[in-house]
Amino acid sequence: MMTTPSQDSVKGNLLYFSPSEQEPSYFTDSLLYICDHGELGALGLIINRPLDLKLKDLFNSMKITKNSKAAGNAYMGGPVNPGAIFILHSSERKWDSTMEVSENISLSTSEDAIQAIANCEGPKNYLMTLGYAGWGVNQLESELVENAWIIIPENKDVIFNPNPNKQMSELSAFVGYDIRMISPDFGNA
Repeated sequence: MMTTPSQDSVKGNLLYFSPSEQEPSYFTDSLLYICDHGELGALGLIINRPLDLKLKDLFNSMKITKNSKAAGNAYMGGPVNPGAIFILHSSERKWDSTMEVSENISLSTSEDAIQAIANCEGPKNYLMTLGYAGWGVNQLESELVENAWIIIPENKDVIFNPNPNKQMSELSAFVGYDIRMISPDFGNA
C-alpha cells in the first residue's frame, strides 16, 4: 500500500490513455484500473491487453497445478515487473495479500490466491495480469494535468468483461461518447 490517498487520488477509477496524434506511446489505447494512488506514487493494471497465453497453460507451466481448468487468458498489466502476477478480482474472496481497492474490487498477489484460481476455487470475477504500470511521486498527477488520461468511474462490468474487443464499446456506452475520439491535443471542454 502506498499511503493514504489524497483528495486528488484516482484510486478505484479507470484511466483511458488519450492517444495523441503526435506521440504514440506504450499506453496508446490502454484502459487501466488504478489500484493505489497516494503520496508515494500510483499503481495500475492495464485491463484490455490479453496475451496469447491461456491461464491454464500458465498455471501448468508454473507447476501450480497439474491440470488447471482455469478459463481465459493472462493480460499484460504493464511494463513494470512483467514476471509478477497481479490478480484484480471481485471482493467476495480475500487472502493475506489482498488489498481492498474499492467496495467491489480487490487486488491480490499471493501464491494462495493464484492457487485458488488455478483450481477454479477463486472469486467470481477476476483478471490476472503479468506486470503493472507504476508512477513515481507526482508523476500521474502531472500526466492528468496534461490531459494524457481520461478518468472514468469504476465499472466492474467493463473491468471483468471477458471479451476485450467489446470492452471499449461497453465503456463508451457507459460514459455516453466514443472514448477513442477524445484527443489530449485540444484541452478540456
